[in-house]
Amino acid sequence: MGQRLNIEILKNGEVLANSYYHWSGFSNSAINLAIHIINNFDYVKKYKVEEYIKNQDLLFAIRLLEETGAGVEDIEETRKLLEDQTMNLKSKPCINRNEGIIAITKEEIEETRYWEEGRVSIDIENKTVDFNVMHEYTIEEFKENYDEEEIKELNIKEINRSFKNIQFEDIFELKAFIDKSNYNGEYCFYNKKDDKYVFLIQ
Repeated sequence: MGQRLNIEILKNGEVLANSYYHWSGFSNSAINLAIHIINNFDYVKKYKVEEYIKNQDLLFAIRLLEETGAGVEDIEETRKLLEDQTMNLKSKPCINRNEGIIAITKEEIEETRYWEEGRVSIDIENKTVDFNVMHEYTIEEFKENYDEEEIKELNIKEINRSFKNIQFEDIFELKAFIDKSNYNGEYCFYNKKDDKYVFLIQ
């Protein structure tokens, strides 16, 4: 785990589009991409969503993912799904899977999910983020995977933090936590919030 990242754009829990990144499934790189989207959220919504397109939500989702460097593979199919009657809408083409491949059909979205090893979900209606680019273990799972000596070597720290339903304005606190963890070389935590062990992906 730790290479293949899926960033999803949702509205009220429904996935509008997602993007596959082949070498970004690490906690640090994933939070940086998520923050890049959030930092550009208002600008993209105001200036980059063409008003003549009928499917405004889908276009907004695509434009947000394009900000990360991702692109669509089939522009003609994209125009059809966006209900672009002019068929002239310009969209960023996909460069490669490292930069990001945007999926917009149900089948493509499910394929991205199949290959993902970490996921960031961004809800554009509620302005929240679910961050799942880490390993999580219940207490039982943790004890099954690690013996007492290994647990001592892990130098586990205690935290009390939610990685789900994070408000946009609070995402920077999560980045600070991940940055500090990387700086200190601390990747293993016991999370009192949900009684699980959390291993960041470095």
